[in-house]
Amino acid sequence: LTCPLCGGRLPDRLEPRAPVCPRCHTALAVHIHDKEEYDLCPGCGGMWLDRNEFHLATREFAVFKEEDKGQFFREPFKDPLEYIPCVRCGKVMNRKNFGRISGVLIDECVRHGVWLDAGELEKIQHFIADGGLDMARDREIAKTRTELKDLATRVDQTAFTQKIIHFWNFKRWLFGR
Repeated sequence: LTCPLCGGRLPDRLEPRAPVCPRCHTALAVHIHDKEEYDLCPGCGGMWLDRNEFHLATREFAVFKEEDKGQFFREPFKDPLEYIPCVRCGKVMNRKNFGRISGVLIDECVRHGVWLDAGELEKIQHFIADGGLDMARDREIAKTRTELKDLATRVDQTAFTQKIIHFWNFKRWLFGR
């Protein structure tokens, strides 16, 4: 594997590590819920979800609960920006806003999974139940529609310029033929 940014070689296999909380550095305990295993921190309440586990936990039809329905309010970011290491490989994870508009910052290792601080899974599920993913998709569709209109305008302008150049045939005009 090679890094798409720097072209450096990435190791194929990493040595397995004992799962440790990246916040308080205590060993994670395995918790089973609905036949799914989650790694929970007994100290801070954080949760590690492997990539598949995270996708299963954030499916729209899996998280819809009547008590989650209601107005979702984004809270202002309280904590200073802090990057934490991946539970599996120890490399620094990226921070990203779930659904681009939820206001819930999750720590994600592209190769292994997601770290959620205490309460973030419930916020994500509330965001999904309130239609947040639909709003994010609608914004993305509107953005793509605008980009397509801009592209069509540029293509029309280029085609018009080419027609003018071919109509006036500058070679004939310059060389007198």
